[in-house]
Amino acid sequence: MKKLLLYLSIAIIFLTSPVSVIAENNQAVENSSLNTNENLNTNESDQVVDPLAIRNQNFLVPTKQGVQKANQYEADKIKKLEDVPLEGLTKSYLLGDYKSGKIMEGYNLDEVRAMASTSKLVSIFVVLDKVEDGTISLNDEIKIDHEVASLTGSSFKLKEGDNVSVEKLIEASMVVSGNDAITALAKYIGGTTDGFVKMMNEKCKDLGLKNALMVNPTGLTNYEITDYNKMTTREMFKLASELLKYHPEVLKYTNIEKLEEPERNFIEYNTNPVLGIVPEVDGLKTGYTNAAGRCVILTGLKKGVDEKSKDMRLICITTGSNSDFERFVACKRLITKGFEDYGYNAIGDTKKEVRTIEFLNSQDENIPVYQKKVGYILSKTDEKFKEVISIDENLKAPIERGSSVGKISFYKDDNLIYTTDLIVKDKVYERGIFNKFKRVFEEIFVNIEKAA
Repeated sequence: MKKLLLYLSIAIIFLTSPVSVIAENNQAVENSSLNTNENLNTNESDQVVDPLAIRNQNFLVPTKQGVQKANQYEADKIKKLEDVPLEGLTKSYLLGDYKSGKIMEGYNLDEVRAMASTSKLVSIFVVLDKVEDGTISLNDEIKIDHEVASLTGSSFKLKEGDNVSVEKLIEASMVVSGNDAITALAKYIGGTTDGFVKMMNEKCKDLGLKNALMVNPTGLTNYEITDYNKMTTREMFKLASELLKYHPEVLKYTNIEKLEEPERNFIEYNTNPVLGIVPEVDGLKTGYTNAAGRCVILTGLKKGVDEKSKDMRLICITTGSNSDFERFVACKRLITKGFEDYGYNAIGDTKKEVRTIEFLNSQDENIPVYQKKVGYILSKTDEKFKEVISIDENLKAPIERGSSVGKISFYKDDNLIYTTDLIVKDKVYERGIFNKFKRVFEEIFVNIEKAA
């Protein structure tokens, strides 16, 4: 009896461990789910709920049924990974700013890596180029052939003879990583997949991705030539940045939660593991093959707050994770850290007095001066900068309202970050009894104008 219980325990552990899901021909299937065994929710023999499977934890995870509360099993797995450094969870990672192109954090950025389905970003770049130049239309209908319908791995479950619009195939390529969908688009545009792959490589060349090689539209390993779509992590950052620059409409597709077609009993959720979990995230693409491991290229927008900060779009990349759990923990940690630590933060304050100055021949002492404009600089939220103020010593009253009287410059590590004028917000009057009366009357008229 003890041996039987031992064997049963081992079997349960095996079944509930996150495993690679492989389709025939060793082609990977992508899913946002952490690959926990959903059958743990009930015991078929007595319908008793397994305590480990109850979704009662206070944080969210991706599952095959969409974003849900974590169960105890998932919580335990994730907790064990929380203290593992990113270098132990990935083969490479990158956190960068879309607007400036600055890379804030990174590891193994220049090692050429298999991309798996993240290379569909190259494919979709070519597709959207062709939509933009009028070669094809989003409303074009594509007839699915036998080759496309026979593709394995991540799939939109297309059938031979189906007629599907270009836009629906774009959605399927980005949301559920449909190998059939992207191949249908590739053949429609390139005539053959080889013709389309040539376009993909030309696009990489145009973007200056010198280490990039594309062998198919899907990202699957080509076992006939034992090669795969690849580039460096730094180049993946550039690819994502250029795609967002020229085709921001891609976010309309990558931000879709799920694809549901009840008429053919199809429902699958976005493969992005943090979509709907990290609120700012709205793209971009996941990937998985044996050669690439679990990888993801994320992007998200942190909204600015009043005059304190401006919008910031981040791009986050992790590659080579050994499990869905590791990828989830790594990419969530990195993108969340980015949104918490960085922003396009205001430097200075136009409403706050910088200092007071007494100008030559001025009627009043201690004239306040102010920063003319606020700069918005990518920086850490609590980062401080050295201020250097210079005043034009030759200025003398009278000085008109809004006139520049000097400069204020901000430095980080002796590097100039931002500079702007210092101004007076009120007219500076010269000394003399006549000017005192003149000032009184001018203020009276100003107040009348304000009241009018």
